[in-house]
Amino acid sequence: MTETPAKGTITITHTRAEGTILSGSRKGDGVFEIVRGHGFWFSRNVTGLFLKHSRDKEADRWRINRAADALREVGHEVTIEINEEERRSFSEIEADREDRAEDRADRFGDRAGRAVASADARRATADQISKRFEFGQPILLGHHSQRRAERDAERIDTNMRKSFEDRDRAGYWANRATASENYAEHRKDPHRTLRRLERLGADLRKQERHYAEAVEKGHGSADRHARLIRDYKEEIEHWEGIVQKAKDEGVKIWGPDDFAPGDFVLYSRSWYQVARVNPKTLSIAWNLRLAPKKVMTLEDATFDGGRVGTHTADYTRVQGRCPEEAMRAFNAEGTVPGTKLARAASEAAPASSVREAQKAAKKGAPKKRTDPKVPKRIFVTCPFDGAEATMTWLNGGSRPHKDFEPVKITPPEGEKFRRAIWSRALQVEIERIMGEQGYVFGPDDWAVSRDRSGYVRSIRPKPSEKPPVSVDEQPAPKPVIEEQAPAAEPCPMCRSGQWDAAARYCAHCHHTPKATPTATA
Repeated sequence: MTETPAKGTITITHTRAEGTILSGSRKGDGVFEIVRGHGFWFSRNVTGLFLKHSRDKEADRWRINRAADALREVGHEVTIEINEEERRSFSEIEADREDRAEDRADRFGDRAGRAVASADARRATADQISKRFEFGQPILLGHHSQRRAERDAERIDTNMRKSFEDRDRAGYWANRATASENYAEHRKDPHRTLRRLERLGADLRKQERHYAEAVEKGHGSADRHARLIRDYKEEIEHWEGIVQKAKDEGVKIWGPDDFAPGDFVLYSRSWYQVARVNPKTLSIAWNLRLAPKKVMTLEDATFDGGRVGTHTADYTRVQGRCPEEAMRAFNAEGTVPGTKLARAASEAAPASSVREAQKAAKKGAPKKRTDPKVPKRIFVTCPFDGAEATMTWLNGGSRPHKDFEPVKITPPEGEKFRRAIWSRALQVEIERIMGEQGYVFGPDDWAVSRDRSGYVRSIRPKPSEKPPVSVDEQPAPKPVIEEQAPAAEPCPMCRSGQWDAAARYCAHCHHTPKATPTATA
């Protein structure tokens, strides 16, 4: 009869440098079976049991306390020691990660090599056995060699299948080795690092807000937030050094100073014309109907009513720039520039000179002034039950107009505004109220407001009607019957009115069908 192991003293220690480690346990005492459900595991490289993913992080007190309570319930004495100040610098952490990546690359490379050798040996064995059948010798049923031939066929099949499996396994470990070899290169990529810095900056600001709130209200979490702020600042400093080193080595880091409205940007293997230059992104021309297209201009992204479709392009994913005039010249020659030609054109016409020319042209143009007393938009809110709607007049700054009071719109008796803003009854009431004030809808359609609480649409003053011209009464001339031109045929691809039926070419989507339509009887 085996004796029950004595209940000993268990110590759970946590430091940022080593992680959470459970010591005082030995094999067979039942401690591992109790704490494995709380995330503890074992390793030949760690003395004792350790909590997964606890190194270089704050102590997971919830898991530690749960594991300690489970051990105390079975009679163990548990001591918890936590020291958050014993830590490694972020540079040391990154160096250790790169070293482990190199070790993984060597280990995975060895496994891939062994798998290739095993696959080759299996294939050689199958080829050696199959030599007896290389001239097409069939299995002779009833002959004394039948059983041996069947065994050889089974061995050939088994070795071939094992060879394929080993070859697949070799490819898997070779891919893992390649990924480990490229770990440091991908980790230190300056463009990827810039996106990482954006995320870290947001996390740092969030922790600073939490710290200020904890200090103001006297919460006990202020120390933890202070440690996290220190960690984030140290990590940000490290990655900023990586980006600066890449800049010193000549790596191009794109930014808003490198572009001007109207330029073309190489993004996702296509050239897109820039509509706006923003601090963090570019607003580029975008028309889903034409994508993917080698060169997409603002004209390609202009829809009926003058609306221009745009899409955001992150500076960290930009691959090149080409000035507008140079791109027009390339397109006139029927060529799409590569990065080298675009770089030469960009150096000849930098974005700064383009912006100065645009600024000078803008100064010479007359300024468009609008009357502040005229509302520019209306904002309509209506619940889905359609009980009542509210129409607010907005000025040029999208704020309520001081000279126009909001209007409450109620449906006719016994009716409701179905489907909110798309209700026909509501549309009629809105048009009536606008007509009384002398306004009509603008060229655009309804759009959801920024806070998604209603719908917004532009308006404009109703055009004035010309007074009738008085003329002497004369006999009405006979009507002249003129042959009317046939209605313009729309493009069969994009349905726009820019289709040239004679040339079979669309200036909007550049659709050019090769087949010529045949006349039908």
